[in-house]
Amino acid sequence: MLDLLRTNIAAHLRVNLPDMVTVLELDNTADAAALERLSMASPAVGVEIVGTDGLNVMGGAPYATASIGVSVVCTPQIDADGVAKDATQAALALVTLVLAHIADQHFELVSGKPESVRATNLTDGDIETNGTALWAVTWKQSVDVSNVIKRPDLDYFLRCFVHEKADGDPTIEIYLPGTDTAPASSEV
Repeated sequence: MLDLLRTNIAAHLRVNLPDMVTVLELDNTADAAALERLSMASPAVGVEIVGTDGLNVMGGAPYATASIGVSVVCTPQIDADGVAKDATQAALALVTLVLAHIADQHFELVSGKPESVRATNLTDGDIETNGTALWAVTWKQSVDVSNVIKRPDLDYFLRCFVHEKADGDPTIEIYLPGTDTAPASSEV
C-alpha cells in the first residue's frame, strides 16, 4: 500500500505541476546517485516514502502513519541572453507549487490528510553544489493498510467453496490453513 501511495502522489504531481518539471518515484531515501539523476532532469521532484512511525486502528482497519518526502531540485538555467538564472528562485516557486498541490489530498486512497507539512532548504544554490538548489518537502499521512492482500493472493490463506449436495441443498466449505480437522460445513 505504501508503494501505491508513492505512485499516486507522483501521478498527482505529474498532472498538476508544469510540463517542464520531471517527477520521479525514488526507491530509497534520496542518495547521491538519486540526487544526481534529479539534478540532470532539473527542474525535478522525486517522491519517496521515507518510513513509517505509527500504526493505529480506525474503524476496525489498520492505518500506518507514513513519512513522505518530496525532493525538489533546480539547477541554474541559462536564459536567452546567456545569463544564468538563480536556481533558488525556481526552487522556491516549485516548492510552493508542491505545497499547494498536496494540501488536503488523499491521493485516491483511503487515507488521512497530509499533516506536519514542512519545507526545508537543504542547499541554497551555494558554491559547493554548482548553484543547485535542493529543498525537501516532508509530511506525515495515515493510510489504510488493510487491503494489502489482493483476492488472487488469498488462495492459500482462505478457500471457500459453494456447491450443491446430491439432494440439492447447497453446502459452504471453508478451509483455513494450519487446521488438521475436516472443513466446517454449513447448510444454507
